[in-house]
Amino acid sequence: MHSHSSAPRVPQDEKRVVITEKTPLSASSISSSSVSYGSAEDDVLVSIGAPHIHGDDASIRSSTSQKSSMVQDMKAWISNVLFGKTANLSQTSEEERRISASLREIATLGVDDVLKRFDTGFNGINPSEASERLVKYGKNELSSAVLKPWYVIIFQGLIHPFNILLMILGILAITVAEDPTTFYFVLVMVILSVGLRSYEELKSQKSFKSMRDLIEPLTRILRPDVNGGFFESEIPITDVVPGDVLTLRPGDIFPGDVVLVQSKDLFVSQSSLTGEFLPVEKSTNVNDPDSIFDLSNICFMSTSVVSGRGRALVISTGNSTYISTINSTLNSDSMETRNSFDVGVRKVAYLLLGFGLVMVPIVIVVNGLTTGNFYEAVLFGMSVLIGLTPEMLPMILNANLAYGASEMAKHKTIVRKLDAIQTMGVVDVICSDKTGTLTQDDVVLTEHLDSSNVNNVDILRYAFMNSHFSTGLRNVLDSAVIKAAEASEEVKTDYTSSEKGQLYSLVDELPFDFIRRRMSVILQTSATHAELICKGAVEELLDICASVREYAEGSITDVEMSDKYRKKLLAKVAELNGDGLRVLAVATKAIPEAELERKDFSAKDENDLTFLGFLTFLDPPKDDCAAAIEDFKKYHVGIKVLTGDNLAVACKVCKDVGIDTEYVITGPELEEIQDNEEELNEVVERTTVFAKLTPFQKFNIVNILKKNGHTVGFLGDGINDALALRGADVGISVDTATALAKDAADFILLEKSLHVITQAIIRGRKTHANTIKYIKMAASSNFGNVFSVLIASAWLPFQPMTGNQILTQNLLYDISQIAIPWDNVDDEYLLHPHQWSADSIFKFMLYLGPLSSIFDVYTFVVLWFYFDYRMPFTDDVKHFQTCWFYVGLITQTLIVHMIRTEKLPFIQRNPSWQLALGTVSVVIVGIIIPFTPLGTNVLQMLPVPGMFYPFLIVAIVGYFIATQIVKKFYMRRYKQWL
Repeated sequence: MHSHSSAPRVPQDEKRVVITEKTPLSASSISSSSVSYGSAEDDVLVSIGAPHIHGDDASIRSSTSQKSSMVQDMKAWISNVLFGKTANLSQTSEEERRISASLREIATLGVDDVLKRFDTGFNGINPSEASERLVKYGKNELSSAVLKPWYVIIFQGLIHPFNILLMILGILAITVAEDPTTFYFVLVMVILSVGLRSYEELKSQKSFKSMRDLIEPLTRILRPDVNGGFFESEIPITDVVPGDVLTLRPGDIFPGDVVLVQSKDLFVSQSSLTGEFLPVEKSTNVNDPDSIFDLSNICFMSTSVVSGRGRALVISTGNSTYISTINSTLNSDSMETRNSFDVGVRKVAYLLLGFGLVMVPIVIVVNGLTTGNFYEAVLFGMSVLIGLTPEMLPMILNANLAYGASEMAKHKTIVRKLDAIQTMGVVDVICSDKTGTLTQDDVVLTEHLDSSNVNNVDILRYAFMNSHFSTGLRNVLDSAVIKAAEASEEVKTDYTSSEKGQLYSLVDELPFDFIRRRMSVILQTSATHAELICKGAVEELLDICASVREYAEGSITDVEMSDKYRKKLLAKVAELNGDGLRVLAVATKAIPEAELERKDFSAKDENDLTFLGFLTFLDPPKDDCAAAIEDFKKYHVGIKVLTGDNLAVACKVCKDVGIDTEYVITGPELEEIQDNEEELNEVVERTTVFAKLTPFQKFNIVNILKKNGHTVGFLGDGINDALALRGADVGISVDTATALAKDAADFILLEKSLHVITQAIIRGRKTHANTIKYIKMAASSNFGNVFSVLIASAWLPFQPMTGNQILTQNLLYDISQIAIPWDNVDDEYLLHPHQWSADSIFKFMLYLGPLSSIFDVYTFVVLWFYFDYRMPFTDDVKHFQTCWFYVGLITQTLIVHMIRTEKLPFIQRNPSWQLALGTVSVVIVGIIIPFTPLGTNVLQMLPVPGMFYPFLIVAIVGYFIATQIVKKFYMRRYKQWL
């Protein structure tokens, strides 16, 4: 990849991502602007790109390509149906290109031509014309994200895959198995699950709405009067129309896309759109830059005036503005995409459903052949299907999420989408904007260097006097100088009293302009002495310097400004710029006593100055940024910076906070390889710093990372971040972000601390761990029960447990698991992200399920041979079923403590008190049931003989030991447990 002439210098220890030559050029990768069709050059390029294809070979390859395309389309369709769709921004990108082209064309027009084109005057349009245009163009507002009504939230909770699975089972229970108890139980679980989830989402939405409802702002426009003059009028921003003329002052926010018709020293902040931390100069001059954001006479909706004055003609409003392309995309169907949580949940639901559809017919056939009663076998099979499914799964999942939302609220975080809590724990790459996210969004003076590159308080003192005595509008650099001086104990900032017997007073001022690119003040310190102090752009200021002030060992000497010295200073500036610093120069000269009475100082007096030193500025990283980056590394979360700012600035900030800058790239360079998907994927995967990106490029990078198998979080607060926030698996913004960014985010941080993100990662991993604990325990235990039922059906002349006994056992077990959201999680588990994996759950079931069946078979052998429980239609059956009920319930309930941790339970790791209490309570209730009317009359149980309890203890202890052995083997083979 070739760097552009306008690209900033990159430090030597950084590598630019380049296009390699390992991938042959294709016709689509050759720009039409670089090829003359039908020319010899064209033939050469094609011959280099790929071998020429002749006759039948071409037909064969075309046919193969079509088949491959059809297969890919079919795979994409199946994936969209089963797991949800991915975003497609082709139409929106086309709209962005169309609006960009229109803005470029308008930018080339002169002031008179543009006023004529919009049928307006230099003083705007009259009120009646404005009213007509308001009807024609509509209100000047973007369609913000519509908050979901309560019934939509409830409906979305109902159609969750797990709830659908449970409702199917409930319908089967009441229609096929004629079991209303199961139906009502499942119904209660679904209602509780949906209610809990809906309550949390409605609560978060209410907090978000109160934060978003702000007072409608006003803007100043001009109206012509009957005498040919004009008057200012304040109107709501929503009433602004194309053709209105604005008066511009510091602090004004542009209510639409505008073209400047008059300007004076105008600086505009575009950081919300581009990410550049410094304001940019805007004027009526016409230019033709690479990026539309660099058009000198065009300003964009939502950007703001920092300093200067001017007039601007509104050329587009509402949904015709540039940012409307971003806004419309956010609210389009194309952005309703799947994230890793949705895909994972659906995979698990399909696994459980598929497993049931395979196992239940086998159970029905085996049981029917053994008992000879296929009707009873079908009813038993339905009970098995219901028993195979973790009925409490939606409840446990939503309880986990609700608890996570409650914990995040303690860290002043609004969780707009509950699923995002768990997804945050799965995130393995965080893409972050730079300005205002990693940085403070506040320019500071970092150094004040003399000619020897040493921080010198004299340089700060002179710079302060220049900024302090300026009567014009101060820009952010002046404010940074003043703030630094006020914080310095060596610089006196109160010049209303004497310093060393001298008083300073302003004689005259030479304001900043875009031609000189500097400003000067003339200060009088005594009746016979005055100084001109100049501050401005380096090259322009060095051109008017005749000498350089050198500081050495307490002495001060002014030496001649030679060409060699000038080149040395410029080289230093280039080095500073390469480090991402904005650099200004400071110079001074004494005013002769004879000229002190003059009142006509001008730019001609800015000559023969003495160069003093440099001022360097930067938007510094947040105080906790470096520590947060270390936390991300600790928890194995990669970090990539995606910014619209220039590359040198981005690299400087990244180095300061500990982000790797070995591979970096710019937006224009990415554009060069956009048609080469394989190369683009590789570049995005290894690059850590992306600069000069458009909003759509940010989104595309996030999408590529997701396609590469990553779960992506995005952290941003600007308009240019909104698409990426929505496209990421988890979008994170702050309460001071733009409205578009907040609308697109899943998390909104109410305080600007990056450590909150670490807390969200930890909370997400705890939520994921505790949810997956339940799924793996319940699924493997239920599978083991089904496996045992198969064995029993082939062996016993009666059912080993009735359907109601199975449901009661599952209900008690599920109740014991209600405390799982409050359970402790191993510190080692929290150090790594863990993806939803149906494959992992399946393997877990295959290993742990049959293990429980071994001890079920042990129980069958003991009951059949030792206790001689064999005769159908006698109390032998009730005793047999009660004994197996005990073994199944107690082992299944206690085994949670073996599965919940990789370590040795109760010795190396302890559960939470809530989980321990739930386990003990359920075991006690289960033991008591056969002694109650519920057990004897409803569940057809009988108290077990005392001699059975030693066998029960052997089963429990043996199961614990066997599980620990299998755990070690499983972890050694698959390098994970949960």
